[in-house]
Amino acid sequence: MATKESKNFDAELSNISSEELEQIETIIGRKPNQLELELFSILWYEYAKYKKLIKWLKVLPCRCENVIVEAGKENSGAVDIGDGMACVFKIAAHNHPCAVQPRYGTLTGLRLVTRDVFSLGARPVATLNSLRFGNSRRDTTRWLFDEIIAGLADYEKGFGIPVVGGEMFFNNSFNSNPIVSFMVVGVIKKEDLITGVAKGKGNLIAVIGSPTTRKGVEKQTVAVEGKTNHVVNEFSLDGLSNVNVEVKLFRLIQALIKKKIATCIQPVGAQGIVGAVIKMVARGKSGIEMRVDNVPVSEDNMTPRDILVSETWGRTLVCFTPENQEEIKELAKSYNVEFGLLGEVTDNQMFKLYSGKKLLAQLPVEYPDTSEDLPAFDPETIIGMSKPCFHNVEDFTEPDHYPKVIKQLITSLNIASKKWLYKKFEKTLHTDDVSAKFPSDASIIDIRESGQALVATIDCNPLYMTTDPFVGSQIAVAEAARNIVCAGGKPLAISDCLNFGNPNDPNAFAAFVASVQGIAEACNLFNIPVVSGNVSFYNQRSVEGQILPVIPTPIIGMIGLLKKAEQHTVLSFKHKGDMIFLLGDSRNDINGSEYLRAIFGIETSAPPVYFPEEELAVQQAVSKLISKGLVRSVHDVSNGGLFFTLLESAIPMEFGFDVTSDAEVRKDAFLFGEAQSRVVVSVSAEKQDKFVDFMMELDIPFSILGHVTRGEIRIDDESYGFIGEYKKLFENRLKEWQEGAI
Repeated sequence: MATKESKNFDAELSNISSEELEQIETIIGRKPNQLELELFSILWYEYAKYKKLIKWLKVLPCRCENVIVEAGKENSGAVDIGDGMACVFKIAAHNHPCAVQPRYGTLTGLRLVTRDVFSLGARPVATLNSLRFGNSRRDTTRWLFDEIIAGLADYEKGFGIPVVGGEMFFNNSFNSNPIVSFMVVGVIKKEDLITGVAKGKGNLIAVIGSPTTRKGVEKQTVAVEGKTNHVVNEFSLDGLSNVNVEVKLFRLIQALIKKKIATCIQPVGAQGIVGAVIKMVARGKSGIEMRVDNVPVSEDNMTPRDILVSETWGRTLVCFTPENQEEIKELAKSYNVEFGLLGEVTDNQMFKLYSGKKLLAQLPVEYPDTSEDLPAFDPETIIGMSKPCFHNVEDFTEPDHYPKVIKQLITSLNIASKKWLYKKFEKTLHTDDVSAKFPSDASIIDIRESGQALVATIDCNPLYMTTDPFVGSQIAVAEAARNIVCAGGKPLAISDCLNFGNPNDPNAFAAFVASVQGIAEACNLFNIPVVSGNVSFYNQRSVEGQILPVIPTPIIGMIGLLKKAEQHTVLSFKHKGDMIFLLGDSRNDINGSEYLRAIFGIETSAPPVYFPEEELAVQQAVSKLISKGLVRSVHDVSNGGLFFTLLESAIPMEFGFDVTSDAEVRKDAFLFGEAQSRVVVSVSAEKQDKFVDFMMELDIPFSILGHVTRGEIRIDDESYGFIGEYKKLFENRLKEWQEGAI
């Protein structure tokens, strides 16, 4: 093989350290040529291979009896949902592109995640999003908000996948670095699941989709350097917004599965064709002899490197037996996409690249794409984050007029209703949206194939993460599970999206490690596996010339199962006179609360009170109450505290509530504290005795709060006004801010 042996200088240009170069020479038994060196660089590239964190991700539980596809085994995870069906889902972030081109960054991010779901053969049925913006008073924040929401709407309309839920927070930490995460949920018959495992000597692999261009070939990228000039700028806006390419590939894959003529499918992503093809053959402990000349291209004079590493959108690799080649080629033609035969699967676990008869590169596939063999990262000292800053409620002056405080809090965009956003989305996709008509703590996704329903949610409160990401991450998992349970479902699995600062900053990396450990702790408690996910580093901002990481943001996407969609539990009060109960203990705690931030201006604190065993017991109690039919509505206490939980239950049917505060808890902590493991339920008069008798059998604290009124809001015998006024303020605030009226 003709080679140009690499020197250390070449290695440095390829982002390969001298130690890594020595390891590469050991792996292949010689000095690599320049092309091989660049391929190693791409395959070991930080953004794609997580080479500084793989050992920590291994602490996450990924196995459970219902798991069909474990985390890391394929592009998405999959779980068994019964009746011969599976759910395929994944969450990922696209933060840096969204900071530069927010509308198109959103579109491309959704294209990537959707592709990873439908590449397993699943039919995408829903998306959820988690958004973090900077200070709401900044014009840049409003612009980012407008563009990102427009991107969500564009994609929903273009692909036809409804947006069914999400969450949104505004905080100074995200002023120059928004966090934009998407979860795509798909369903499939288990028998139709197709893997990304290429095996079978003599089988063929082809690239199908858009012709390859030079887009993304100069990938000395942002993430490694921590810069904001993301490669999204290399692509045309028309190319970024062309969702139709993914629609064609989705339909093509569905046809391949129906005809049973493909053995393996692997989308082409950030590592280009070389990353995709090595990944699929490595999974099958196979190899490939690939011919670069057969790749369809749309530009002249492209080098082998250009073709291998290009990030051109809308391409997938398909493995098949030789007798099916012509049928697949004709099928690709019928969908107006390109077909190029890359090469033949071998059994020698080698990647061999040819141009004509000339051998350009050869690498063992198990090394570039096997995480256990990647260079490890162990900082000499992981510096812990600052000690959690606990704030005692007694150190703050108690308000003398609570209605005034409520009016201040209701103007916070972190608390205000996000219902107005639904008007931005495609109405025709939401005509049968059960969640919109009868809201629950989680989104209900009807599965037409089986009559079942998925329950989905996405959670993480940034104020819980400022000083103790270990506990904050546990709460994120607990709240997601609580939302699923309160909607009447059974939690099944999670996908996590871990957004942190520069991993070379020991404090930022310590926050990452603490969060992963917190997620693992909570998942083990609830027996919920992690089946997929994404990591995004270098999320940071400049403050007075100093580069600081964003608040640790481990977004938790969770899915659960409900036997029938119409049996989901609603959060809204239903009848005047129904009794209102609180499950769990109220506490003298305002840490991590929006009240502490919005009223007292304190952005950094310990998370709210959280005891894991109490959380588990409350969730088990809620599930039993729902199954016994003892409750009319169920809503968990979270952002904004108890008052806003009650308000959200009252608004849908315009009831009010009359409650009495706990004499042992200061009133502001009672109304606005966000201590965890609490759920508000309403109970009909005829079932009140059965409810109380059942709760007495359980070792769960509960108390009567009051009752549902026709429309007045009363607390401790004082009138706070009527629901109509609060509904207008609560539901119009976001719209008024977006329009610049406030």
